[in-house]
Amino acid sequence: MVDGKTEVMPADVQSGKDPSYFRGGRFQRRSFNVTGRHREFLRARKERDRRFELSRFKSAGSVFLVALFARLLLFCAVLPHPEVIHQPDSRIYTSLSDTLHEHGAFFPRGEATPSYLVRTPGYPLFLYLTSLIFGDFQLGVIFVQILLDSLTCVIIFYLSEMVRRGTGYISGYLASLNLGMITYSHFILSDTLFLFVFSLASLAFFRVCADPQWKWFWTVGLGLGASTIVRPVGMYLPLLFIVFYFLSCLRVGKGNVRSALARSMVIAVLYIFILSPWMFYVHSMYGRFALTAQAGEHLLQYVVPSVMQHSRGIPLREGMNIVEEDFRQRASLAGMTPQGMNPFDVSEFQTGMAVEYLRSEPKSAILKAWMVGAAKNLFSPAIIDLTYLLRIERPHFFNMEGRTSLDRAWNFIGSMRGWFGWMVIGAMAILTLSRTVQLWGFIQAVRTKRRDALLLLLIIGYFLLVSGPVGYAKYRLPFEPFLIVLLAIGCQDLYERIHRKSSPIDPLSRRLQIPEHG
Repeated sequence: MVDGKTEVMPADVQSGKDPSYFRGGRFQRRSFNVTGRHREFLRARKERDRRFELSRFKSAGSVFLVALFARLLLFCAVLPHPEVIHQPDSRIYTSLSDTLHEHGAFFPRGEATPSYLVRTPGYPLFLYLTSLIFGDFQLGVIFVQILLDSLTCVIIFYLSEMVRRGTGYISGYLASLNLGMITYSHFILSDTLFLFVFSLASLAFFRVCADPQWKWFWTVGLGLGASTIVRPVGMYLPLLFIVFYFLSCLRVGKGNVRSALARSMVIAVLYIFILSPWMFYVHSMYGRFALTAQAGEHLLQYVVPSVMQHSRGIPLREGMNIVEEDFRQRASLAGMTPQGMNPFDVSEFQTGMAVEYLRSEPKSAILKAWMVGAAKNLFSPAIIDLTYLLRIERPHFFNMEGRTSLDRAWNFIGSMRGWFGWMVIGAMAILTLSRTVQLWGFIQAVRTKRRDALLLLLIIGYFLLVSGPVGYAKYRLPFEPFLIVLLAIGCQDLYERIHRKSSPIDPLSRRLQIPEHG
């Protein structure tokens, strides 16, 4: 207050972005006389930030409660029939967990089968630890997964707030009611645990890009390592994150090259630190520094038949039978007995066959297979798998006849009867609308935070590329948080546009521009 008038602080001081006051995101005291009005302004700003953080914490808490309530509703429906929580792959995880109970190891030396080595030990270890609390009550595992999935919704809340302020509560509630997240948290599968750990690592990496403190690099490295030991689909993500961070540092001039390399090395070293015990364990028995022996089976049994479907018009099931029979014949001629051999030798043999097949296929068929797989990932409704939990009879897409994926999808929809068929059609319509709004959200994110928008797109593209022709709602789950963030941005922007058009405009009014945090 000067001469009875309130003096307004300069805009650069109000925003807190004056480079003379801030260095590297940290306040540095200058040698000048801080007057009373400066102190009053700083106290007011601190109080405003405190109230903002408290409000955001309350919003995150409400997101957690809504998510928990939605998942517990389905949990109550599952309680009378606990057998529905098991899927075909569940047996692999539970067998590894049981072996860990009996022998203190995931498998005795020389007794691992190829089917057991297609999975990393993170989720079996999780099952083992939860069994120490709940015993044989496997629904206890589901309850823990429900808690983790509810926390994932909170992580999505904070991630969305970082990308665009004010969208956190939208993303949080969308995640709380996301049918895919709710459904897959009720299966004995690694998806929910992976999503929780990976979402935490992703949130830390977004923090790294905004505020490169060492603690965030530690979180990213440990989080990526832990998520990969749960599910190896993310094994190449550290390379993507490191390259992205390094290039973003060079572009905006944050620090020198040596500093960027040193910080990137923290991520790489911690990532390797998490994976190395398992890789050395596998090497001690089978002579391979590897996470799994999964590559050969995946390429030969799933990727090759999907490509053949587009190049030769061979139905998927028929293509799988063809390559399986070819594998048996070649293995017999080579004197291989897959059940008694080193599983990595079998995987390498299958990989060689798959590469031979793919080299003989036209590149256009491979590209088409990947594009169709991406479409299936993006537009497959999660309500299909919800039927397992609710014990609803329905046809199975995998068993559908058809020369192409489109033919099989059409036959699948046509074979459904009654209300469930309409539910699936409605779910696909909602997905199509959501993808449109997400595209609009991406455009808006590019306009305001180009770096964050690019990172969201790269993560989504990574999982679509790695999944390849194998597409299903389940394989969308790892990048579902980032789709939710884009959907929230699109919803917020469309709401603001509609609200502005419907509200009278006062030409004398001015909007107060509040700088974004983080």
